[in-house]
Amino acid sequence: MMQREAKAALLERVEKLVLPVTQELGLELVDIEYLQDGGYWYLRVYVEKEDEDISLDDCAKVSNRIDEDVDTLIEEKFFLEVSSPGVERPLKKESDYTRFTGQKARLILKHKMEDSRNWTGVIERYEDSIIYLDVEDKVLEIPYSEVKKANLVFEFEDF
Repeated sequence: MMQREAKAALLERVEKLVLPVTQELGLELVDIEYLQDGGYWYLRVYVEKEDEDISLDDCAKVSNRIDEDVDTLIEEKFFLEVSSPGVERPLKKESDYTRFTGQKARLILKHKMEDSRNWTGVIERYEDSIIYLDVEDKVLEIPYSEVKKANLVFEFEDF
């Protein structure tokens, strides 16, 4: 099992390789994961375009450009996957909260706030490192530093 520090250092090196490629292709790097699943290691790179859907071709371009370089960084045999983060995309950066203002999000906090670590609501605004989350008509002020994990919540439209 890979140590947490070693994994974090590896992800940082992978990010330094991937960022210039995504920027050159007009894409945004959303997240990178390196994990073991069913006995196999996976390096998952999530990319998106700000105002349009990402294509399979976009993902293939990133994969082809970084494939050999990431091979030199990782000793284990692994599978490289480049994809969209999906409709329930993770919120990783502070700028994500500004970008997705008005959208529904699920936040898991490091510590309980009002007897819960799990909150789902609409991002009302983000300022001074505080997420203003509208939860059932009350607005919670959640410090960005308290967020352990967060993602958008997709809701089906009523027809």
